[in-house]
Parts: sequence; C-alpha cells; structure tokens
Amino acid sequence: MDALTTTTRRPMGTLLATASLITGPALIGLALATLPAIWNGDRPDYQVIDADHGLAMLSFNLAALAFPFLFGSAVVLAWAARRAPRLAATGLACSFLGLTAMYGNAMLSVPLMLMNGLPDHGGLDQLAGRLDSPPLFPLLLFPLFIVGSLLQSLSLWRSRAIPGWAAAAIGLGGLFPAAMLLDVPVLAVPIAALRIAGSIPVLTTLLTTRKESL
Repeated sequence: MDALTTTTRRPMGTLLATASLITGPALIGLALATLPAIWNGDRPDYQVIDADHGLAMLSFNLAALAFPFLFGSAVVLAWAARRAPRLAATGLACSFLGLTAMYGNAMLSVPLMLMNGLPDHGGLDQLAGRLDSPPLFPLLLFPLFIVGSLLQSLSLWRSRAIPGWAAAAIGLGGLFPAAMLLDVPVLAVPIAALRIAGSIPVLTTLLTTRKESL
C-alpha cells in the first residue's frame, strides 16, 4: 500500500511542477499583454475603463489564475537548486515577497473596473489620491520578484542543476515587473517565453530524478 501511494504521488508531483513552471509564466504573460492602461498617473482613466472593460477583466482573470502557479514555480525552482541551499532559499523568499506585492497591485485595480458605466466617480477619485499618502509600502515590493528570479537563476547555475543558458533564461524570465514599470506590456510575452524555455531542463531533471528513484 505504501509503495502504491508513493508511486501515485510522484507522477502527481511531476504534473503539478510541470503545470506551475509552464502555466504560471504563460498566464501572467498573457495577463500583462492584454492589460489596458486603466491608470492615468495616480488617477483612474474612466474612458479606458468604459471602453476596454471586457479586455481588462480578461487580464485580471488571467492574472488571478496565474499567481498560484507562479508561487508553485518558485518552489519548484528552489527544490531544483537545493544543492545551493542559501541562494535557493533567499531567492524563494524574494520571489514570494515580489509575487505577493504583484498580486496586491493587481487586485487593487479590480474595484476600478467595477466603476464601468457608473457616472459618479468622485468618491473613488478621492480614495485613489490617498494611495500614496502614506504609500502602501508592501505594494512597492514587486521588483523583488526580479531579485528572486536572479538569485534562483544563480542558485540553479551554482548547483549545476541545469545548463547555464537555461539558468540565464530563468533569470531574464523574471523581468515581468520591468514590463509593468516601463509600461510596455507586450514585453511580458517574450519574458514568459524565456522563463518557460529555461524551465524545460528543470522538468527534464525532475523526470530523470523520478525515473532513478523508481
């Protein structure tokens, strides 16, 4: 019975790891690429909200689906780099903090979309103006995802878990916050492609480890 349970868990774990490493970057890349500019400085842009409501809701739904997989992918990368434990653990912590801040920023914009078609914007305008007085500091931590990705890339390289090019691709594939800061959402698609490409050798390592343990 124990052997059967162990055999069942291993394929399930591999399946979850595969879904996390591929689905997470793909969904967040699509989410950022389809996100319209609903903010004009520190004020909501209601013309965009009304005109592109459907597209923005699609973007938020994709992002909400992406984050569980992105958290999972950070765990898988840390496990793959376990031979460099300090780097892997630090990269995992930074990735988690950055992802949490990214999620908070995404969900903060959802109430704006509920203003679609509503004529009275006064209350929300006043609330939006208070977001930076004082600022919500935890929401400013989203660039830590870049730091976490670079540290995980370095830990994968140091541990010799995957080839150097794949480790570099994973590091560059963590630049999703850069696409947000530069306001070039289309950059999210090649960034996601890089992260997925770099993750393929990680999946190969997982499959090889599983076969050797059977």
